[in-house]
Amino acid sequence: EPPSCPPPSPPPTPATTHQYYADWSPSGNGCKNDGAEPNYMSANPTQYLYTTLDKCCSTHFSWNYLSCMGQLDNICARSLFYPDWEGANKACLDDGNQPNYMQNAPSTYLSSQKQDCCQKHYSWDYNNCVGAKKTQNFGKYYPDFDGAKHVCVNDGLQPMYMDLSSAHWMYDTLKECCATHYSWNYDECLGSNPNAPVVNDPATYNKWFPDWLNSPQTCKNDNTQPPYMSKKPDSWMYDTQKACCKDRFGYNYSECLKGK
Repeated sequence: EPPSCPPPSPPPTPATTHQYYADWSPSGNGCKNDGAEPNYMSANPTQYLYTTLDKCCSTHFSWNYLSCMGQLDNICARSLFYPDWEGANKACLDDGNQPNYMQNAPSTYLSSQKQDCCQKHYSWDYNNCVGAKKTQNFGKYYPDFDGAKHVCVNDGLQPMYMDLSSAHWMYDTLKECCATHYSWNYDECLGSNPNAPVVNDPATYNKWFPDWLNSPQTCKNDNTQPPYMSKKPDSWMYDTQKACCKDRFGYNYSECLKGK
């Protein structure tokens, strides 16, 4: 039986190694390094040519990055994929056990490539569906809404919608993620990964902020400020207790200074 995928081309010799370029031809769907780039690209290599496939794909095909990088398993498999709604309901399968109603409506339910099936039926969790190696937002923390512990994790299994809106969902530190999404479970969230590096933001660390939740109202610098203050330190954080009390509790300035 012939192989599912065509055999790869032999690697070029060092003398004929070419840089990667975006293949925008009608049949193109990624980056190539076959030396056949258009003349205008050759004339402007710093703008159009790349020494790594990753750079070319992330620059020009970020919307289809995994496919461009060739990180999708069975990307050219001969079997048809279907959504596994009656099983684990987490991915597409090509085992030939699709229900009859799917078999009878192939244009609706069956796909020749796994990534097409995942995009159509599991777009909200595309990366997990295709089983691809995570590269986007690698190592960043996200709120694990599907878990029972109410904590943040950085296992690279975040849903696709978080990758697409990383500014809202992905964080460089465990502390920031916990403070934003699990302030009500902050200590447990922060302690969920004792090996997580502690990175103190100089814009907020040990800065003074108005504490409106406790009585008496005063200013504190114990790094327990709400997430919205940490996101806009220029509006809420102060270098000194006096400056904070004067600006936020001027009507009760003396009492504010007594607080800790």
